[in-house]
Amino acid sequence: MRPRAKEVCKSILIVLLLLSVVMLSLTAIQYSGADSLSGMMQTLSGKLSAPPRKTEDPTFTDAALPIVITAVGPAGRISYLGSQEALDNAFAALGGQLAAALDTAGTAEALNRMTFLRRAAQAELYFYYPGAVPLNVLSQWLDATGDEHTGSGQLFCLRRSGDAVELLVEADGVYQAMETEVDSTTFGEVLETLGTDGSFLAVEGGGPYGHLDPMTVIQPSYTAVPAVRASNPVNESFLRTAATTLGFNPYGDSVYQDDSSTTYTDSNAALRISADGVLKLENTGLSQRFAAAGDGDAQRIELVRSLVDTIAAGQLGDSCLWFTGLETDGQTATVEFSCYVEGLEVLRADGPAVEARFQGNILTELTLRLRTYTVTGESTALLPPRQAAAIAPAGTRLRPGYADMGENTLQADWLRS
Repeated sequence: MRPRAKEVCKSILIVLLLLSVVMLSLTAIQYSGADSLSGMMQTLSGKLSAPPRKTEDPTFTDAALPIVITAVGPAGRISYLGSQEALDNAFAALGGQLAAALDTAGTAEALNRMTFLRRAAQAELYFYYPGAVPLNVLSQWLDATGDEHTGSGQLFCLRRSGDAVELLVEADGVYQAMETEVDSTTFGEVLETLGTDGSFLAVEGGGPYGHLDPMTVIQPSYTAVPAVRASNPVNESFLRTAATTLGFNPYGDSVYQDDSSTTYTDSNAALRISADGVLKLENTGLSQRFAAAGDGDAQRIELVRSLVDTIAAGQLGDSCLWFTGLETDGQTATVEFSCYVEGLEVLRADGPAVEARFQGNILTELTLRLRTYTVTGESTALLPPRQAAAIAPAGTRLRPGYADMGENTLQADWLRS
């Protein structure tokens, strides 16, 4: 081949390679754009069938998980509770509907109790949280644009109303309704995939359940829960880890130890860990090392969660901590977390697992009541739901759970709220 011809061939080959690179880049961009556009359109149309983007971050996924999900499909009602795996799977399939509703919810309409219950009885999807969550905080957890929402929610109901879906919210006797842009047809298609398990709401069951809170979920076959063993995790290793995590010197002269507790002090704060597993931090000097990223509800909740997760790492066994309450008057706030095994609360007589108090964004006091809970693989009996309902006071919302009486084994019981 002549030199001139060789040069022409080389030039053609280089051009073809360049064109291939360009086409591959355009293809990658096309697919990336298609995914992003698809996700955006799903969010705007309410077609989400799985939680949105932030579920990739376990911090937000875990925080956003309810303890009861119940829905009505073509064959009847199905409910998810008392199983961590079932809750995770159900929320993956249905949680996006709540995210889309919060993302597109309009101005809240105040309702009275009777109106709320009448509409809630017609709802087809319910999410029940262990505590009243500020709506703007839940929106952040679900990656929804709901910073303008006010008030809190513990029970969230989605009800088809014409071509749209209505969001009903209740917490602490305050009832709200919001119109959303979730498409009712798509919402119905999500529900069509569900089976049934014979569960019902107290309002649907009537009879022996008629005096309960109407939104109580009843599963007639729910007569046993996993057996759980309890133990005290406090040892020398835990003491050093907790002290170091909170910025105390575990080996200094400021450590005092006796038979009942170990105390660490510095110029700003004190940490006391009792032999029975109760940790108490007092930030008397308002040290900035215990400051949240801001003085908003979400930042305070996240500081408590991250601190406790670090302190209790490896010590919770088969349990986990769920956000269960927030009380605030603007500058001061109290954040609570409770311990759950398989999505069932462990109730302690001495208070919730975690109590944290703030002044502005500064954590001033933290109490952690720590126990290690281990599922044994066996089961422990519950009083049958019908009998439990018969002896429950009027207005009670029954839920299965555990009572920790300080013994080696938790007692299965019906908890009331």
